[in-house]
Amino acid sequence: MLIVAFLIAIAVPLIFLYTIYKLDLYGTGSFQFVLVSFAWGMAAFALALFINVTAREAGLITGDTLRQYFAPVAEEILKALILIYLVRRPNFTYFVDGAVYGFSIGIGFAIVENYSYILNDPTASMGLAIGRVLSTNLMHASASALVGIAVGYARFHRFWRLLSSILTGLFLAMALHIGFNNLVTRIQSGLLLLYAAAVGFGSGGVITLAIRRGLAEEKAWIEETLGEADRVTKGEAAVVHRITDMRAILMPLKQRFGSEKVDQIETFLMLQARLGILRKTLDKLQDEKMVRAVEVQMDDLRREMDEARRSVGTYCMLYLRHIFPEESSPLWGRLEATIQERIAARPAGSGMNLWSDLGRRAARSPDAAGKDDA
Repeated sequence: MLIVAFLIAIAVPLIFLYTIYKLDLYGTGSFQFVLVSFAWGMAAFALALFINVTAREAGLITGDTLRQYFAPVAEEILKALILIYLVRRPNFTYFVDGAVYGFSIGIGFAIVENYSYILNDPTASMGLAIGRVLSTNLMHASASALVGIAVGYARFHRFWRLLSSILTGLFLAMALHIGFNNLVTRIQSGLLLLYAAAVGFGSGGVITLAIRRGLAEEKAWIEETLGEADRVTKGEAAVVHRITDMRAILMPLKQRFGSEKVDQIETFLMLQARLGILRKTLDKLQDEKMVRAVEVQMDDLRREMDEARRSVGTYCMLYLRHIFPEESSPLWGRLEATIQERIAARPAGSGMNLWSDLGRRAARSPDAAGKDDA
């Protein structure tokens, strides 16, 4: 049973992490930094454990004060430290990245904490594992993600605004953590697990909604900025703008060119999407050093795009650029709008009648005019 408890304690949090990571539709949250964040979460647990034990053994705080107030504050500060480094990276584009990195930190922290609790009480290992993965793990991940979101929002501002945003995010994370710890230490009801799970899933749901909002804003950035300046044709941009429908859009290509070619196309489109997001990021940044770093990142992305375009091939690229049917062309939209405008401008009751129109034309013909004169 102990082995099963260990598997649950690591597998379920990793599933949560994978789910959040896949929500980053445009892949801006680099996987290597997700791993760095995850590893930092583990290291943060070790540091927090040392500080908590030292403070209690020194008689500075009681056990209840440690669990209810001191530990949440210390742990959230330690978990957040890596975010201050990551926010300066050029491929940290928006708060979606901060949410993904923060969630990764919290999951890394939670997994090691799960193991420590199980090893301290092996007889209750299954109950501990299940209870923690449904509540505490999500709380830890969500609290760190809140800080990541705050950092991402403040990235486009100067130092003092950045600092105030980080402090706000930390305050919210600490408040969530303190509230959760007080809940689980003060309530003795049999419904405790239900309450704790409600907090865990509720906070995780808030982070998911925040990521979805961020993705919608990133999509708007892509539509606003992606174009010829980055060597992206209108046909390619049209596909990137509908990247949420990627699988459906690429299905005809898969049937025609095969799965390997479709994977290359998907990589190419993702690079274009990331380039569009970075271009908008460049417009919003105020820190000159970060601007230069993003410009270098954009140059690298353009080179990757050129390589990806060559891998896809000329014929396949032409097919991709004309993947939308003609009726979706803006030309037809403009034509329809013109027709509707002319109909609206026509006097009431003057509907189109081909025969009466021909009759009026005939009445104005020279022959008709001669007969009238006779």
